[in-house]
Amino acid sequence: MSAGLRLHRKVHAELDELAARGILSWEQSRKLKDRYPVAPVSPGFLVKMFAVIGVLSAVTGTGILMQEHLIALWNFLKERVNWWLAAEGSLLLAFAALLLQGSRLKALRPRPVLGELFELAGAFALQGLTVVMARHYSTGSDNWPALLGIDAALLLLLAYAVGNRFILWYALADFFFFFGAETGYVSGWGAYYLGMTYPVRFLGIGLLTLAAAWAHGVLVRGRLANFSRVYAHYGLLLINLSLWFLSLFGYFENARVRWDGTTGERLIFSALWALVAVSSLLAGAKTGLKLLRGYGMTFLIINLYTFYFQFVVANSGEAWFIHLLLTGGSMLWLGFHMETVKSAAMLSEGEEA
Repeated sequence: MSAGLRLHRKVHAELDELAARGILSWEQSRKLKDRYPVAPVSPGFLVKMFAVIGVLSAVTGTGILMQEHLIALWNFLKERVNWWLAAEGSLLLAFAALLLQGSRLKALRPRPVLGELFELAGAFALQGLTVVMARHYSTGSDNWPALLGIDAALLLLLAYAVGNRFILWYALADFFFFFGAETGYVSGWGAYYLGMTYPVRFLGIGLLTLAAAWAHGVLVRGRLANFSRVYAHYGLLLINLSLWFLSLFGYFENARVRWDGTTGERLIFSALWALVAVSSLLAGAKTGLKLLRGYGMTFLIINLYTFYFQFVVANSGEAWFIHLLLTGGSMLWLGFHMETVKSAAMLSEGEEA
């Protein structure tokens, strides 16, 4: 992507933020955006990914060829080195070095994203350090969910310290797994993973995360204001996923997951989920936020298919051929329709440019 296109995308993001804060109206923001056209995302990212995979493959092949020498070296060193301390020291140095390099790259205006990626690699090193220390000084409790919770807290503090949205995503992902797995640990792993905690808890966390997104978008200034979009994605994802599970099983706690006898509950949660999706679509249309429209449209479609299979297909299995035609035909139509809309939007942007 050229520097001009990167600049235009940043202008679009700034205009969205100004409109969200009420400094500009959404109509003014849209008109200003028209002066800074953007192009579709280039395949440069895929090229970089293939290059990384190629380097990893070459290194792996070299390691296989040197296997005998490496084994001999390992046998020589394992009796002379305290590997726990060596691993902890190496990870600590890697964490400090990656953060320092990331800070330097972020200071260079053309390379802020590369600097954030270095900081994210430092966050990986930090979590690796906590895992190695937990194994080294283990008390035998096997409470690995608590370690995820500690890592989530450390990564959250690090994300705010360096203003890195990628580390914030990492911290929120750790919190997601901690929040589900901790209940399983406390209950003695009495259920499979999706039954370890109540989906309604994730619904509550999603609502709180949306509140954090609003606070960062309206009240916070500077680099941390960008965290608003991360919290919005995370909150909308948790809300829709929790309502999806509730619409599949009804309300359940821990091991009491069931499907029979929950028709009324599943109908209520399906209707509530549809209301959330439609509200997202209406809010997106009113505010001009593509994020809300995207989540609303995606999960409304998933909701309709879930409803169809639960309450129509499950009660009329003898009409399986008709169900196949309806499902396959509707999916084909959706695919063609979305591709047509996308092509028309790209053509319109090209003509305006």
